[in-house]
Amino acid sequence: MTKWKLWIVMVVIFAAGIGVGIGGTGLCIRHKINSVVEEGAPAISRLLTERLSNRLDLTADQQRDVTETLNRTQQQLAQLRKQIRPQVQTLVRQTVLDIRAGLTPKQQQEFDTFIQPFRERWQDHLRQQDNADTI
Repeated sequence: MTKWKLWIVMVVIFAAGIGVGIGGTGLCIRHKINSVVEEGAPAISRLLTERLSNRLDLTADQQRDVTETLNRTQQQLAQLRKQIRPQVQTLVRQTVLDIRAGLTPKQQQEFDTFIQPFRERWQDHLRQQDNADTI
């Protein structure tokens, strides 16, 4: 085999290694993000505890204490979100009305079309929070 063929083979193998590394990293990150999104607060607690444990070399007792603290805080945050939700909804509704008031009828239609996906996502978010709060 000539030298240039050997170089081509080495470059192809190197490029394949880079591709596999990038693909594997992407899959790993996607999996971690999906698990956090699907599991919500418990996954976040677990991830934070894991990262703190690795960085601070926590003992098993310390890990348990951190997890309990994070869980307690998440419950308190859920209650706080539930308490202020009506105020947030009122503020958002008023903001939409204020913006619409300054638009022409044609612009209002376009604005309504523009914000519809946000409204749907907000409703989905509220449903998910309600489901998470009842668990």
